[in-house]
Amino acid sequence: MNFADTITRIASENPEKSAVETPDIRLSYLELEQKINQTANAFKTIGLEKGERVLIQISNRPEFMYCYFAAMKMGAIIVPINPLYTPSEISYIAENSEPAIYVCEHSSQGNIRTVEEKSAKLIKSLVLDHEDEDMNFQNWIDRQAPDYTRADFDEHDVCEILYTSGTTGKPKGAMLTHHSLYTNADTYKETMQVVESDKSLIVAPLYHAAAQTNCMNTLVLAGATNFLLPKFDPKTILQTIEEEEITYFFGPPTMYTIILNNPDLEKYDLNLRIAFTGSSPLPVEVFHKWKDIFGFEILEGYGLSECSPVVTMHTPDGIKKPGSIGPTIDGVEVKIVNENGEELPNGEVGELIVRGPNVMKGYWRRPDATEKAIRNGWFHTGDLGYRDDDNFFYIADRQKDMINRGGMKIYPREVEEVLYQHPQVLEASVIGVPDPVMGEEIKACITLRNPEDSIDFDALSEFCRKHLAPYKIPRLYEVLDEMPKTLSGKIKKTDLRQWHEQKAVQ
Repeated sequence: MNFADTITRIASENPEKSAVETPDIRLSYLELEQKINQTANAFKTIGLEKGERVLIQISNRPEFMYCYFAAMKMGAIIVPINPLYTPSEISYIAENSEPAIYVCEHSSQGNIRTVEEKSAKLIKSLVLDHEDEDMNFQNWIDRQAPDYTRADFDEHDVCEILYTSGTTGKPKGAMLTHHSLYTNADTYKETMQVVESDKSLIVAPLYHAAAQTNCMNTLVLAGATNFLLPKFDPKTILQTIEEEEITYFFGPPTMYTIILNNPDLEKYDLNLRIAFTGSSPLPVEVFHKWKDIFGFEILEGYGLSECSPVVTMHTPDGIKKPGSIGPTIDGVEVKIVNENGEELPNGEVGELIVRGPNVMKGYWRRPDATEKAIRNGWFHTGDLGYRDDDNFFYIADRQKDMINRGGMKIYPREVEEVLYQHPQVLEASVIGVPDPVMGEEIKACITLRNPEDSIDFDALSEFCRKHLAPYKIPRLYEVLDEMPKTLSGKIKKTDLRQWHEQKAVQ
């Protein structure tokens, strides 16, 4: 069983049920099934075979779903990537994954030459809305039959390769199987109590694991509806949630921060019953403000591309602990270990390691990286955290983000939580920067709720002093017009460090 099988079943049992919607398009499950089948037939006509890769560079459009589920039906391997990637960013991924088919939007057609040069297996590039009929994706699928019998394949075959961001070197492709993707979404559906009447707003990018598993695939398994928006705009999001009667919403913490800063927020009549977050820690201040305004909590969880992605999650009717990523989901195990791999007692900070059906097979064509990441059946996340006595987990920070100031270890998140409490601060990101005396010094990068304001850094330090030990207080501050973010909304600390280094040499 996989998601494509589920769509086929619902198309037969409830053909008129709305499957995917955009501001301009409404597709029933029967219509979605036919589009998927036409896409699979187009891929087959082009020459795609089982096990070959389909490189998908499409934003939040129904065509992403056509390609995603068509490749799945064929037993091919899905390789979704950021729609904003340039030739230099796509180069290694094309070389490593060697796609047979590349599908992109018109805005990304400049990448075609790079993919052709890097992939010896490439048969065809297709472009959405292209003027050339032979390259036009829509033209290819329109002339295909709407029926397709899916290929036979083992549930433990690789279904998708998700490439990591590659902030510390070349990106690595996490190999996820049909089984790992399906069971993770199915468990998540049960955890979040998703039902057929739910309607999800997907504004997080579909190439990202959370938008796929936590939204698209989870709603498909429930026979529910996905509504796609191509980009983040707080006013459009609030209007859409109200007008489309959205019940289920995912966004990274930065998205909630910006939404909550909207001066007209309380004017909207929202029917949300589930709002959840992940990808980076949710500031406690944001958690409380949302609860005060809407009367229910944002549910925080934790996951990684390598884990399909969900590992832990608060539940709608369970205990909510601000600052926690919740307990493990069913079937998944988490331990906190020291540098020697020994499990630590509750309350002590160590590395989170994960074991379960959600964990990847390994990294595509990277046995060295696989051996380093998966040891004795446990995936080593590189994240630092701890467990409390109720078996709820907490993230302290990424190992690579921890600051060592004169031998004193500082977790940036702890400082960021304090900065978020300041009434003028909208967003905060704390980094370690080189210092000739201390080794590393603490720098706080912030954006302001009112960009026209100025802020007194001495007063900000005094504010921090009320909540932090002296060695944890930032010595350097910088106000930014906006934070550098990934398309999924995660603040890019690597960019902040690079900007600091560039300014230091000027």
